[in-house]
Amino acid sequence: MRGLKFLVIFLGVLIVLGTSFLVFTIIQRGSKFIKSTESDISHSNIEIVAPNKMRLADVTSNNKNIIVQFEDESKYIINIISIDSGLEIKKIIIKK
Repeated sequence: MRGLKFLVIFLGVLIVLGTSFLVFTIIQRGSKFIKSTESDISHSNIEIVAPNKMRLADVTSNNKNIIVQFEDESKYIINIISIDSGLEIKKIIIKK
């Protein structure tokens, strides 16, 4: 009878510890999906300088990139800039 009582208490403690570990693990893995808002604010200004003697033709954007197009008589320049980092990803030059 004493052994059965000890076994029931021991298994109860194991269930409580296992459930606690499971909840802790779920919280830890779930916190990886939460993004910090501070990283979005750190690159809030992006400065784009127009090339010499070229006019701004078009500006478009999506959630990740800004696409800026310049033109003059002899060529088009298309700049693709990352919104997150503010760095130029690609520069495409099209000659007329």
